Amino acid sequence: MKVCIIGDFSENLDEGLKNIAYHIADNLSKNIEIQLINVKNIITLATLRKIKIFHPDIIHYVPGPTNKSIILLKFIKACLKYETKIVLSAPHPMFSDVILKLLNFKPDYIFASSENLKRRMDILGIPTHLLPNGVNIEKFIPVSSNFDKMKIREKYGIEKNSFVVLHVGHIISNRNLGIFTKLVKDNQPVVVASKYIKTDYKLLENLRNAGCIIFQGYFPNIEEFYQLSDCYLFPVRYGKSILCPLSVLEAMSCNLPVITTDFDGIKIFFKEGEGLIFAKKYEEFLDAVEKIKSGEIFVSTRRKIEQYSWQNTTREIIKIYKTLLN
Repeated sequence: MKVCIIGDFSENLDEGLKNIAYHIADNLSKNIEIQLINVKNIITLATLRKIKIFHPDIIHYVPGPTNKSIILLKFIKACLKYETKIVLSAPHPMFSDVILKLLNFKPDYIFASSENLKRRMDILGIPTHLLPNGVNIEKFIPVSSNFDKMKIREKYGIEKNSFVVLHVGHIISNRNLGIFTKLVKDNQPVVVASKYIKTDYKLLENLRNAGCIIFQGYFPNIEEFYQLSDCYLFPVRYGKSILCPLSVLEAMSCNLPVITTDFDGIKIFFKEGEGLIFAKKYEEFLDAVEKIKSGEIFVSTRRKIEQYSWQNTTREIIKIYKTLLN
């Protein structure tokens, strides 16, 4: 079996879609022959020649997908002039069903993290499998002791006695990060952000002036920020994130209490409770932080996530590959 994987394989693993592409490719490579195509370089004759020479049985498109990528995949399939299967992951679907109908094009399979997308594809007759993103459960582990937790705080200059509320993600205006300015009175908000997507510097300044601690850049040991924290907050609004946010899964893997918007890609795979709290309004997020601080809730978020290691997720993908080719 030969699989061509199209994804963002550029630079550091400092963004969600990059991480998804990397981990799928890394785990697939242990079992099957793969070819990596960087989505940023895909619209070239050289790339098309590379795919033709590789002669894949399956082309697996990981990011998005968007209307543009649907058109592109139909073009690639037509150029190959032999039967190859087109598989889509849909961590952040932004394509129209109308495009599929106008192009008379159906992907052979879609991995969805949304019941809404699955219903849409069922109507179009496109086979779809509900599958969350995976998580590196060997890297993202609970801190072994309070002593180690304090040592990590010392490393990053975080007050040892503070209640740390963490967020990992881009500092952009549509992610509802203003809520962290409401938490500074009795807590220490910490935001870890990459520079891969352009920073909203006005928002950055507002967060810093309010008392939030900001770390920007690529951090290979990103798990340490989860390990030094007391809870994880993901207040991003619907449509402004991938459907199954990786940072939420990483926080759960570190057994942090997690307060998150109830994204479809979270609530269909994980029941609320045992430290996982769904919220919609400002007040609900703020009240949930206070509830966690009170020590009232039992936290076992890692137990919820352990079955969704990248290894297990990739096994599911390979099963579908084999079904398609048989």
